[in-house]
Amino acid sequence: MHKQTFITLAYPGSSISSTLMMVASIRKFGETLADSPVRVLFPRSLGDFSEQECTRFAELCVETVPFDADEETLKFPFGAKVQAAAIAEQRAAEKTELLIWLDSDTIVITEPNEFMLPMDKAMGYRPVHHKLLGLAWGEQPDPFWTLIYQYCQVPVQKGFLMRTHVGEKICPYFNAGTFVVRPEKGILTRWWQVFQSSYRVSDFLFLYEKDSRYAIFMHQAVFTGVLLSMLEPTEMQELSPSINYPLHLHQDIPLNLRANHISDLVTVRYEKIFYEPGWQKKLPISDQLVGWIETQLKIKPAIGDKS
Repeated sequence: MHKQTFITLAYPGSSISSTLMMVASIRKFGETLADSPVRVLFPRSLGDFSEQECTRFAELCVETVPFDADEETLKFPFGAKVQAAAIAEQRAAEKTELLIWLDSDTIVITEPNEFMLPMDKAMGYRPVHHKLLGLAWGEQPDPFWTLIYQYCQVPVQKGFLMRTHVGEKICPYFNAGTFVVRPEKGILTRWWQVFQSSYRVSDFLFLYEKDSRYAIFMHQAVFTGVLLSMLEPTEMQELSPSINYPLHLHQDIPLNLRANHISDLVTVRYEKIFYEPGWQKKLPISDQLVGWIETQLKIKPAIGDKS
């Protein structure tokens, strides 16, 4: 049995340079976790990866796992992600102790040993980056969250205080881009089951029409509801703010919470910032790391020295 396995989702036919860079960062900067198994799941209906991409995956010792997703799931925001997570969990049963999900726009900067949860913890999480559709601490559930709690069967007493990455006080709202779970708990399978049974119902469709963000963040809201329904707060480990740090929100983070230097962080999320002109001057980042990122985004092969 493996101690830990990294998992993520990719889409053949679109640029997967971010996925390749994420895996390369594990191999280069992960230290004791650098040789961990990595599985990249992808929807079978989108075809296979290119010959160059397959070669690169092989160099990085990545297992690619196709799965069958229907058209409706593929069209709905992040629907395939929820299904992929459940499939990864089912494949990992009795084969790995911890599953570490990293969205493809993630880079490992230093050894992510926080992912190695204590034995009494079933889940390692980060709060959302900022509140958006979440509930402020003490706020009563709005129609959207009332439905989420209903479909996920969340007891009303399960709330506790969280602080977003930018420092807002909120009710529980978990980031679905970076997390750690024990696969035997069946959390990700339950996520998919509840998501399937809820995202197309008329009450939610009405809300999507009012504000498209409800559809965009439906997967994350259901994720939150499932965690609250399945786990006690004592079974969950909040990871430090050096995990899943949002580079694209760096200037929005209060000075007392803002990273002094990117090299002080463990993992970062970047969304599209690396494709913006002059991004290098917007962040406290070393020339060495900038050069590595720029090289990876060109999908250059050969990693004999894990570079």
